[in-house]
Amino acid sequence: MKFFWKIYFSFIAVFLIAFGLFGTWMIQAAFESSYQKALEDGEWDNRMYQLAFEMNLSSMDEENRTEEMIPIMAAAVVQNFSDTGNLYRVYSEDQKLLYESQSSSVRGTDVLPVLSEDQPCSYSLYRLGEQTWLVYACRSAMGGQVYLLESLTDISSIYEESASYYNMYRMMMLVLILAMTVVVFVIAGMLTRSVNRLSHTTRRFTNGDLDARAAETGGDEIAELSKDFNQMAVTLSDKMAELTLQAQRQEDFTASFSHELKTPLTSIIGYADMLRTLDCSKEEVVDAAGYIYHQGKRLESLSRKMLDMIVAGKQELNLHALDVQNLAEEAVQITDESRQAQHIVLTVELEEGCIMGDRTLLISAVTNILENARRAMPTGGQIHIRGRNYPMHYLLCVSDNGCGIEAKEISRITEAFYMVDKSRARREGGAGLGLALCSRILELHDARWKIFSRPGLGTDIVIRFHRGEVQDEDI
Repeated sequence: MKFFWKIYFSFIAVFLIAFGLFGTWMIQAAFESSYQKALEDGEWDNRMYQLAFEMNLSSMDEENRTEEMIPIMAAAVVQNFSDTGNLYRVYSEDQKLLYESQSSSVRGTDVLPVLSEDQPCSYSLYRLGEQTWLVYACRSAMGGQVYLLESLTDISSIYEESASYYNMYRMMMLVLILAMTVVVFVIAGMLTRSVNRLSHTTRRFTNGDLDARAAETGGDEIAELSKDFNQMAVTLSDKMAELTLQAQRQEDFTASFSHELKTPLTSIIGYADMLRTLDCSKEEVVDAAGYIYHQGKRLESLSRKMLDMIVAGKQELNLHALDVQNLAEEAVQITDESRQAQHIVLTVELEEGCIMGDRTLLISAVTNILENARRAMPTGGQIHIRGRNYPMHYLLCVSDNGCGIEAKEISRITEAFYMVDKSRARREGGAGLGLALCSRILELHDARWKIFSRPGLGTDIVIRFHRGEVQDEDI
């Protein structure tokens, strides 16, 4: 079968099924709604009938509550109801008919036998020829006497209305099918033209137009093929953009690494050459040696962090349950000397808890975060460490009141060698690797972190760790 006819018959089949199911559901829903309303109205009418009957019965003296008086009293009750066309009957406890508002051939319903003290009310449907009756009955006990009250409502109109809807629906379906045969014939012809458009788009993409995309219309095989083509094109474009970005980052990394090496090496070579060629005073020798020493320490720090980044991505993690307070105390001790030199106040507010991780790597991560916070503030700043326990994780927050970070810079501060304030970072001995190393370590621990910062107000770094149970050796 040709693709055109596959499309044609598929559309017709889908239309018939969809409209058939939808129309049937709509008609059935309308019938159910009318039927439920009829049940509610029938129950309400029977309740009102029972209430009026019991009120009139209670107003009569006990000696007048005879089987001869019941029909008279029941007729008076029925006269107060509006003319709804309903039938009302009163039976004695042994199902003897005492009163009937009008004669009817509806007899022997199955409602009365099921009435009891446990089930005082019930209803059923009774079909008589083309008529359908809703029969409601209730049990009424007054003064030691039990009466069975029955009300009958003709609900044939509901079924007649449903039948008329079905007849109307069949006529509408016939008209719609005739119209759809023409519409689908035109649409099928239009859809087959999409094959040529897809072929043209493929040639454009092959010739270098990476933005070329196929039109995704319809739900047939051509539309699926168009979607697959577009997904392939997006994937290829993203991969090429990713390779380009990766190459650019590699180039930036190489340039930054070369620059970070060049600056201290230039100072070391310059001062060493001065010491070698010139007759310097003792003070000049001390100054030159100091410059050489500090620049050498900077190179040592750079090489150590580069090695940590390489090792962190390749070593096998040895995860243990670690006490958070012990972990934080060790990181605080490591950074204590540099922090005191700037008269920075550190406050620690940690809830007892433990996390799963590698002790050495996590101490390195927390230490780098504390050092980064220290470098971001002037003398006399404040750093606050907080920790909170939650059912499945532990939140650790490091806050400072330093210079803060611009929003556009936050997404890049975890890149290697990236520094928001290069002059300040180099003055403090940083190389832009601290947060990059932290990011790598936290990623290895499947820990999530978020950086919140506002320029001039400070920075908050929130880390979510997986919880663990502390062993004796960790306490």
